[in-house]
Amino acid sequence: MRMPSPRFLLPIVALATLLALPSPSLAYSTKTKFGTWEVPVGDIGSLGSPRTNVLVKSFSPGMNVVAYLDKARAYGQKVAVHFNDTVDYATGTIYPSRIKAWVDKIKTHPALFGYLSVKEPSWSGISLSEMRTLYRAFKAADPNHRVIALLGDIPHFGTSANPWATGVANMLWVDWYPVTYSRGYIDTASKWFPKVRAYVDKVTPGTKIWLMVQGHGYRPGDRKTPTSKQLIRQVRDAFKYLKAKGIIFHTWNNPRYDSDLKRNSSLWYTARSIVRQVRSGTF
Repeated sequence: MRMPSPRFLLPIVALATLLALPSPSLAYSTKTKFGTWEVPVGDIGSLGSPRTNVLVKSFSPGMNVVAYLDKARAYGQKVAVHFNDTVDYATGTIYPSRIKAWVDKIKTHPALFGYLSVKEPSWSGISLSEMRTLYRAFKAADPNHRVIALLGDIPHFGTSANPWATGVANMLWVDWYPVTYSRGYIDTASKWFPKVRAYVDKVTPGTKIWLMVQGHGYRPGDRKTPTSKQLIRQVRDAFKYLKAKGIIFHTWNNPRYDSDLKRNSSLWYTARSIVRQVRSGTF
């Protein structure tokens, strides 16, 4: 039998060595958590499959928070709750004394994921000390569940204009809506996300970060509903640059917007495809 000449042996050996190497590790975990923002109680059963892990819901006085958690539990989902009367975003005023009454209703509920204490405080002038006051109030009422803070204004993250520090929350959610009517897709994730990640790792090491990706149109604020391709890109950027441990799709159903995931079946199909692919390690 004639053997290959030496000049062919090297490429063959190199190829065999390459095939034997372990594949690169995924840039994300197949256990990544997913959330859906503002799902009315009547829609919980019609979200399709696969389901996200967490539902994010705001509650005003008179709304039945227990019934909502009961419905979520029936479909295998948990709930991150936000109580609207604990923060007045129009005036930047907080009401920590109102927290305990809300928390006492649900702190032992098995479907409770945690408490969203504040949303984008920099836009409302809510200070670092006020965020810490909210955190202490939640922890005094329920020391066993996480407290979450949602911060936008990423270019100013970690500055006096948009502070982050110890005693604010156990988990950080980042708001980021890169698709606009006037400027198209704003490609800034590679610039700002590493800075956010580095700052959090330095100041509050071990804090998990989730990214809320855009899912709506809102012309007065120059926001545009992303295409399926753009939604996928946002999730990729979250894994690549922010090292995100969770993704939240915003928003399922909100009459304030001219488009949302409920009214955009193609985008909601893409969102669920992303969940399926990440969980299977094929994203």
